[in-house]
Amino acid sequence: MQGLNSKILLLIFAFFWMLVCKSNTITPLDTNFYTPHPLKIATEPEGPKGLEVIGNFGAYLADKRHAAFYNGSPQNVDNINFVLENYYWKDEIKEILRTTVNRDSFLLSEYPQNMKYSVTMNVGFGVRYNYNPSWAINFQFNVCKLTAKDFFTIQVFPAFDNESKSYLNYGIMGLESRTNIDLGLVRTFKTDKSIRPMLELGLNFNNTLVKEAYIVMEEKKFSTVNVYGNRNYIPNTNNPEYQIRQGGIGFGAYGGAGLKWVFNTYLSLETVLYLYMSQINLEKYEGFGYHTSGFIRFVMSPALLMSKD
Repeated sequence: MQGLNSKILLLIFAFFWMLVCKSNTITPLDTNFYTPHPLKIATEPEGPKGLEVIGNFGAYLADKRHAAFYNGSPQNVDNINFVLENYYWKDEIKEILRTTVNRDSFLLSEYPQNMKYSVTMNVGFGVRYNYNPSWAINFQFNVCKLTAKDFFTIQVFPAFDNESKSYLNYGIMGLESRTNIDLGLVRTFKTDKSIRPMLELGLNFNNTLVKEAYIVMEEKKFSTVNVYGNRNYIPNTNNPEYQIRQGGIGFGAYGGAGLKWVFNTYLSLETVLYLYMSQINLEKYEGFGYHTSGFIRFVMSPALLMSKD
């Protein structure tokens, strides 16, 4: 009985197979009956895989709260009073005032109120490992030189004609180098275009080094960094000057978003905007701040150099 049922099922299957084949057979008279359409097959878009090298070029803007390290306030390690209260430097400043404004007496009136960093160039390099066209690990170094600046105010005596009180503003500046080391996860979204959106999230480690901190009276620079220890500056003496290192290691996190232009499996270009939340190690200003960076990133596979195409 089971053998008979199997034969019946086989005959029924063969009958329906003949019907299907017949219905799909098109004669020349049937050309208007069926219009073929190309079959769309979902395929994973082309993209980089494996190891790549990256180069960054862009701009960096640091949080102004850390720029206050350079504002010369009395509580700061580098302060304006270190210069203005030195007998010899004070005499130099009086001479500058006599020469430029015909006054030889002054008093510090106001410390800087809006010390902030200028936008600066940010460059770097790194490596990336792509698990697939969608996910990658990014490791990069970026270096920038920062300038913080504002002005302080002195009152000069006697006052200028037709003024009850006379004030002059002079510049105060800080220069530093900052290195950002980023380790992040990159997510590139699949599209059927060569332009693809991307997100990045990771950890930041940074190193800040103070290069200079000074005030400027006309064209004369006076350093606010105490390199004399517990001694005072005295001109034309052999007072030892100590090597001072200010700054240090910090850490934080970052997130980024941008667009990726995929030229081929070997070469691509990315435009990215980063937001850092990082601690910057400057004495008395070690807290976290928000820093932004935008740049163009060139991404290349080493296989490009070996490709014969």
